[in-house]
Amino acid sequence: MRQKTLDKFSLKELEREQAKLSHQVITQDMKENYDLVAGVDVAYKKESAYGVCVVISQELQNIEVSKSHTRVNFPYVPGFFSYRELEPALKAVKSISEFDILMVNGHGIAHPRKFGLASHLGLIINKPTIGVAKNLLVGEIKKFDEKEAIIYRGEIVGVKILASTGSPVYISVGHMISLETSVRIVKRYLKENRLPEPLTRAHNMAQNLVKKL
Repeated sequence: MRQKTLDKFSLKELEREQAKLSHQVITQDMKENYDLVAGVDVAYKKESAYGVCVVISQELQNIEVSKSHTRVNFPYVPGFFSYRELEPALKAVKSISEFDILMVNGHGIAHPRKFGLASHLGLIINKPTIGVAKNLLVGEIKKFDEKEAIIYRGEIVGVKILASTGSPVYISVGHMISLETSVRIVKRYLKENRLPEPLTRAHNMAQNLVKKL
């Protein structure tokens, strides 16, 4: 799972890699407690990417923050977001000393090949991850068991909920967690913003980094 560029690898090759790696994703709970929740996001300026990872407690206190700076070496291509964002996000996450679960500003298995950024990161760090996105990438929304489920190719791959702002949030399993637990954790950290607190803080810090440059 090396960082890749379009100069060396075709999208078809990357599609095959995503499809193959998706079979390693675990969609069941592998932990009981999630006391320290991290969020990671990336902001861009020209050819630079700035990643921020924030860990907060259940009392919403910041526990740890890490930042990263890398060069952008992959264009924005829908469905291949992880190949653009993986390096700066991973660099920020690996600088964190401890967390129980990672929220990712992107999709998990709610992805054309069931292997979005949250799943890609989770597989590499071998920790539970949740995909939390502002936009729907695949599938359609249908009512199922009193939930607004994301249905893709006949399978539930995520859930749509509404933040307190009234805006939709799309949740999907990243790795090593169930959808039910993913939704419960995201709801726990949804406050006055559209994204849950760990991601809101990571996003704001990343944007502030770019503005200061």
